Amino acid sequence: MKASIFDAEKLEARRKEHQLQPFRIKQIYHEIFKNSVIDFQEMTALSKEMRDSLSENFSIVPFKLKEQQESPDTTKFLFELEDGNVIESVIMFHYHEIIEWSKEYKKGFTTLVDGKKLNRLTLCVSSQVGCSVGCIFCVTGKLGLLKNLDVQTIIGQVLYANNYLKEKLGKKEDNSRYMIRNIVFMGMGEPLLNYDNVKKSIHYMLDQNGFSLSRRHITISTSGIIPGIQKMIDDNLEVMLALSLHAPNQELRSELIPTITKMYTLDKLLAQVDEYTEKTGRKIFYEYIMIKDKTDKPELAYELIDLLLARPVHSHINLIPYNENPAIDLEEPSRNKIMKFKEILEKGGVTVTVRDTLGRGVKGACGQLGYEKVYEHRDEIKATGKNLRVLKK
Repeated sequence: MKASIFDAEKLEARRKEHQLQPFRIKQIYHEIFKNSVIDFQEMTALSKEMRDSLSENFSIVPFKLKEQQESPDTTKFLFELEDGNVIESVIMFHYHEIIEWSKEYKKGFTTLVDGKKLNRLTLCVSSQVGCSVGCIFCVTGKLGLLKNLDVQTIIGQVLYANNYLKEKLGKKEDNSRYMIRNIVFMGMGEPLLNYDNVKKSIHYMLDQNGFSLSRRHITISTSGIIPGIQKMIDDNLEVMLALSLHAPNQELRSELIPTITKMYTLDKLLAQVDEYTEKTGRKIFYEYIMIKDKTDKPELAYELIDLLLARPVHSHINLIPYNENPAIDLEEPSRNKIMKFKEILEKGGVTVTVRDTLGRGVKGACGQLGYEKVYEHRDEIKATGKNLRVLKK
């Protein structure tokens, strides 16, 4: 098996063995992070002999593309790992309608697509193969947990996405490259259950010699893993935190997330969140799933108001319309019902946004990663109530 190009010890040993100058290492990383190169043979600043040697002994991305699905606002990648497992990543293209060209151009918008300007690019990154949390509305939870992803596989998703953007979009008007500028750990898996590897991957995302991203442009989304939130406090991990709240009371939350809510009860979780906001000074984002006749009731909106305004730091809540899960019978509320829920929250003093349903066309919307695999086994999963990992044993 090839070594990771990010294994500094092995790369340094290789450099010394072949008596290469230290600047060559910086040159390799510059090609990878700044020029979005994921094939050593494309690093033409290196000799042919060196490119061949690197190709034979090291890997940049430790997976291959299995399938790619595209819609106007998203691109979903299905990557096959060396062990045969599959993970998914989703690029979200955020556009801004052109109203007055001169003003909008000055704001830095770039490629024009169907009368809209491309504003920003977000990558939804996976941190595990499958997930153990088992939220009833989430497709990935029906897979069960297969493994944690290592650092190379996590950052490899970003590298692959940047390489794809280079080929798809070319260069901007100022001759700079299109690159992912926002990363959300909202793909497959619970990132705080793979904390060490997620933390190390964030180092590459923030490093000036790496992806050089802003701390405010990286978000970790958690279902409520209290020890992981505590680690973020202890390590002063200065990225954004989003909490998948989904319910304003313990009873409903336990129904929606049956696996962790007995250990991490809502009162304990919110106490940890309060400590996080007080010690870090950062707001968090709350995520709330909108499911017909389950989480969309007006009385729940009033409960949410009381719950959120009782926090020492008032934060933003995103309402997420339910996206289809083939292994469970739930429905999305009507748009009117969602907007009424939003109106109640706003009148109560809570800032709220209804999340765009980007990615539905490729089954890459929130909670849908792993859709194709779950759809294939949907009847068996429904009949037994077990996840795919258990069924395959």
